[in-house]
Amino acid sequence: MTTARRGTLRILGALMVGSLLVPAALFAYAAWREYDSVHEIADDRIDRAVDVLHEQALKVLNSSELVADELIDTVSGMTPAEIRADEDRLQARLHRITTRMPQVQSIWIIGPDGVPLVTSYFAPAPRAASLADREFFRAQLEHGGGTYISAVFTPRLVKGPSFFAMSRRITRPDGSFGGIVVLSHKPEDFEKFYAELARGPGDYFALARKDGALLARYPGGAPPDARLDPGKTPFVSALEADPARGLFTAVSPVDGRERRLGYRRVEGFPVYVLAGVETATIRAEWLGSIATHLVFGLPATLLLFLILWYARHRTIGLYAEADRRAAAEAALRHGQRLEAVGRLTGGVAHDFNNLLMVILGSAERLRRMVASDKEQRLIEMVLTAARRGETLTRQLLSFSRQQAVSPHSIDLTARIPELSELIRHSLAEDISVTIEVPGEPLAVKVDAGEFEVAVLNICVNARDAMPNGGRLVIGVAAETLDDARAIEDLRGEFAAISFADSGDGIPPDLLPRVFEPFFTTKEPGKGTGLGLSQVYGFCRQAGGAVTVGSRPGEGTVVTMYLPRVAYEVAQVEPAPVPETTAAGRSVLVVEDNPSVAEVCRSFLDQLGFGVAIAASPKEALTILDADDGESDDRFHLVLSDILMPGGASGLDLARELRTRHPGLPVILMTGFSDKAAEVARDGFPVLRKPFDLAALQRELTVVLTAGKAA
Repeated sequence: MTTARRGTLRILGALMVGSLLVPAALFAYAAWREYDSVHEIADDRIDRAVDVLHEQALKVLNSSELVADELIDTVSGMTPAEIRADEDRLQARLHRITTRMPQVQSIWIIGPDGVPLVTSYFAPAPRAASLADREFFRAQLEHGGGTYISAVFTPRLVKGPSFFAMSRRITRPDGSFGGIVVLSHKPEDFEKFYAELARGPGDYFALARKDGALLARYPGGAPPDARLDPGKTPFVSALEADPARGLFTAVSPVDGRERRLGYRRVEGFPVYVLAGVETATIRAEWLGSIATHLVFGLPATLLLFLILWYARHRTIGLYAEADRRAAAEAALRHGQRLEAVGRLTGGVAHDFNNLLMVILGSAERLRRMVASDKEQRLIEMVLTAARRGETLTRQLLSFSRQQAVSPHSIDLTARIPELSELIRHSLAEDISVTIEVPGEPLAVKVDAGEFEVAVLNICVNARDAMPNGGRLVIGVAAETLDDARAIEDLRGEFAAISFADSGDGIPPDLLPRVFEPFFTTKEPGKGTGLGLSQVYGFCRQAGGAVTVGSRPGEGTVVTMYLPRVAYEVAQVEPAPVPETTAAGRSVLVVEDNPSVAEVCRSFLDQLGFGVAIAASPKEALTILDADDGESDDRFHLVLSDILMPGGASGLDLARELRTRHPGLPVILMTGFSDKAAEVARDGFPVLRKPFDLAALQRELTVVLTAGKAA
């Protein structure tokens, strides 16, 4: 390469670096300035919200304090006996006050011994227990004077919501302690106001004491004994710096969220109002703002960079350019092949099943037509190969997650022992397996394949939890979930399948996350984190639930709860006689593949049915809606493929027939269809391709017998 070319490449390289560094530096400066601006706006909004909260709290507390002063003036000269004697009048008065002041939940006059004398609720006041141990009573007894606001309490003497109390001391004329007046306030009243004030999901409002005890909180409410941040924390530090008002940032111990908070002391009262916003919300506003800069700056920067990059690399040489193009084309072809495989999986399965249908049907016909042993053996070889092809096709559908779910009843007392060998093969040799099932049948309705996958997923998790060997106990039992034992709001009769291992157990902090998709504690490459997610999805789809109980060092118990269904003993019935079933009956076959349609016709002819063929749902409706008035008599059943060209599917046809001809049974055929879930929800019987004469005869007998009984 010549010196001139090297110089050109160096200049182009320097320009490329500059085209990125200069815009990046400008963007960083703009982002820093925008960061300060967004935080200033947030702080200003918090300050305004604090002032609004202060006005509301001051109004409520001032009103309550005036009521307390009035009541103290009324009863300060009365003895407890005199107050009790005048209880009816005082109670009526307190009740009127609470009626006029909805922010006051109740008013109590409590004697010096802590026993209630009068309450706004009813007369006489409950005197079976003393309130002398309450915080709001002890504060007035030990310190006296002023207004004291307690933490949130749960009522003890009456039924009602939690409250915080404002108490005032009753001082007798001789200066002695005469009890207290208590006005209880519901945190919900403040929280309703906070909810109306909120502008977005990140807003936060609270009413708290100096020690951090929360009196009201939005969002989420203030649980009893909740504290903003006990101990030497940002709130306490901020109060030491400025007891009146200020701003600070802290992580809430209640919900673990970081917030920018402002506070202000309510004038004349030992409480503070707080307003804030989640730092994540502020950060999102900042990111949204700088995204605007990126929208305009990034395309221009990238365009300039790409032009320079292209100019530099264009000069490297024709061979290098050719190599890059060849590599890009190869990568593109590879991606296109992978995409094509994904798109064609279902279509190939459908077409292949149609081919197998033709092969199986034709072979069945030939087997009935030939007599020599040699020809019979050849036909049997064809049938065997076709059935193997059917198995491969179903494996392909299973691999691509396009196999339809087919729930049916299974008896767990028989099914779990049948899986014992499969379970033992999935475990290590040093793990013993014990299976405990009841003596009577216990049936559930699930997809058998998905059920086996769920069982194996749980067993594999148990194996990984016992690297040095152990024991796995699998138990099956009938369970009744009532109000006392409800799981995820599930109630009723369930079958519980438990898997108890003697492994290491799961730490308490990880236990709530075990069903999260992709969550795993295993080393990279040893687990996808989807095993228990599949178990959870399977149980939910089946109308049940799954729970996990574990203690570190004591093993883990995974329990699947599946709805129980009535157990029916399988009875072997003699094969139906075609002439009896098909006598005088006709079937309309709707199939766009002529070969498959011909196989269906052959099967139906052998069973003694009259047959008509329609190549599309539209043609089928034309035949059935013919004006001769004999449609419902001419056809006793419709046998239709699901996947057909032309826009309308077999499912669409079945739904339309359910409306136009509600008494006409419909059986849907499929080798693959993305509408399988819809078919199951709509309750139409499905005949899987490829099927043989016996399978078709069984399905026709079931459907026609059910239609006759109906």
